[in-house]
Amino acid sequence: MIKFFRRIRYNLLNEGKTSKYFKYAIGEIVLVVIGILIALQINNWNSLQNDREIEQSALKNLKTEFEENLEQLSIDNDLNQASLDAAYSLLQSERITYQSNRVDSLLGTALNYATFEAGTGVFDEAISSGKMRLIQNDSLKTLLSKWKGKLNELGEDEIIRRDHIIHNVSPLFRRYIPYRNFDRAYDRKDYVRHQRIEPIEILTTNYEKFFQSLEVDGALYEMYLNQSYIHSISVALENYIEEVLKLLNKNIE
Repeated sequence: MIKFFRRIRYNLLNEGKTSKYFKYAIGEIVLVVIGILIALQINNWNSLQNDREIEQSALKNLKTEFEENLEQLSIDNDLNQASLDAAYSLLQSERITYQSNRVDSLLGTALNYATFEAGTGVFDEAISSGKMRLIQNDSLKTLLSKWKGKLNELGEDEIIRRDHIIHNVSPLFRRYIPYRNFDRAYDRKDYVRHQRIEPIEILTTNYEKFFQSLEVDGALYEMYLNQSYIHSISVALENYIEEVLKLLNKNIE
């Protein structure tokens, strides 16, 4: 093709048709420019198509990961709600009338809290690979940008709860009641056991002294307070994930 155009220019010059030569040359340049623009357009279109395919794949993978996180968080929230309710019952004035086995059950349930461990592999890969910038919906991108911050917020309160129970609650409670007596309350899907630990019979005065202790009452209240903060954040996080999933579903073709 190039030789063909070159031959035409050569013939025009030999025939002395200079004006026609320049007109032809200009036309040839225009054709080349148009060809380049068409090629660029095709390349851009192919690039956009490729970006959309990558975006759709990322959105589908994010949806799967957030659905799994929502399922796990829902389970954790149920456990934390039960823990919160048990701690609340142990703070009521009528607690002194509870039977010892009920106190054991309530204490075990109050201590049977859940710590949320979110899956973030897909999310982290989307960030590191640059796939996140391909998401077209600005509302979705803004919402996703808050994910790690919300997890950190929950994680900080979970650490406070854990440290309080390990360093303050457990040593205090063991002065009055054997921890093994709480075993019957530790039934959960993520902690399957084939054996149970039998409780130890102790004097009822131990339970009376337990509830009469201001130190115990303070520890129970702090347990309740920490758990209420965490449960509140966890419920808000559950709502956040549901909102993310709604936007993901809207943007998946």
